[in-house]
Amino acid sequence: MTGSEPKRVGVFGTGWGARVSVPAFRAAGWEVAALWSRKPERAAMMSQRLEIPFATHEAAALLDRPEIDAVAIHTPPHMHLDLCRAAFAAGKHVLVDKPFATNVEDARQLAASAEDSDLTTMVNYEFRFAPLRAQVERLVKDGAIGAVRHASIDLQTTNPLVQMDRPWRLDPAHGGGLLNELGSHAIDRFRQWFGDIASVSARFAAFPPEGLDPSFTSEDQISASFTFESGATATLSMNWVSNPPLGLRVVITGSDGVILATSPGSMLSEGEVRIGRAGDDQFKAVPVPDDDSQELPADAVGISARLIQAFAAGIDAGNSPAPNFTDGLYSQIAIDAMRESAAMGYVVSITQR
Repeated sequence: MTGSEPKRVGVFGTGWGARVSVPAFRAAGWEVAALWSRKPERAAMMSQRLEIPFATHEAAALLDRPEIDAVAIHTPPHMHLDLCRAAFAAGKHVLVDKPFATNVEDARQLAASAEDSDLTTMVNYEFRFAPLRAQVERLVKDGAIGAVRHASIDLQTTNPLVQMDRPWRLDPAHGGGLLNELGSHAIDRFRQWFGDIASVSARFAAFPPEGLDPSFTSEDQISASFTFESGATATLSMNWVSNPPLGLRVVITGSDGVILATSPGSMLSEGEVRIGRAGDDQFKAVPVPDDDSQELPADAVGISARLIQAFAAGIDAGNSPAPNFTDGLYSQIAIDAMRESAAMGYVVSITQR
């Protein structure tokens, strides 16, 4: 396959996969050739609605199709290891959803299997490609506020999953809960901006809504402190029981100034980035620079299409751009360390190897 040939993808999952991934692949210039759902009737119904030529409830039936170059896996995380291994065996490049896995052991096996496959593999941390988030990364890496000393992320939002027919996202046994759903993005955000995490201390709280299956009780509030290999520190405070929601506030303090980013949502896909340099008496808005993807909207579909463009470039170049399976592993290490810290009440040192 060369860059001039059309790329075809098979999509696993009819939730995010059908709602966001299918239109995002099409926006990025791909053909969506197949759709999988655990329920055959849903696979048939959604493929007809989305005009996808092949539908199945059998993973092997999708992976065996020779016209498919890659697969996008948008299933509960406990299914990721088996599906990825099967995709690698079939010679398919893989874009897999977050959370990457349900535990570090599975994450290590995923990363090792990806390395052995010599295929392009990425994790769907699509909000790395949100223009405002990328703007913060550029400011930090360009030294706009000097050496980073401390950062804080504060998110007060409502749980978008309570009313949705996706109960697994609230089931801790299947990778549900605030830490996996939104906290994994926060960890990836920290790693993108500040590098490897050295240690973490965390506390969780649960406030399950009335009538929810008690086995689905997972964390609804997170408070955590991080140190980084660079010497910087950070705090994370987030919940999804704030009604009305207040949104996201990010403060990054450096030796020469401060970056302030705010958003009405949870992912910095909309909002404003401002900067105040040492000696300034006020913050100034930083305009978003033009790039080659400005024709894509800054919503979930447009941001996902940007990630898919990077995925396609990786396939053409024979590599795996960030966020790749190594990023997925390191994020899972941090997630498991936070769970250990919250359960045991101590600071957990993180070894990322």
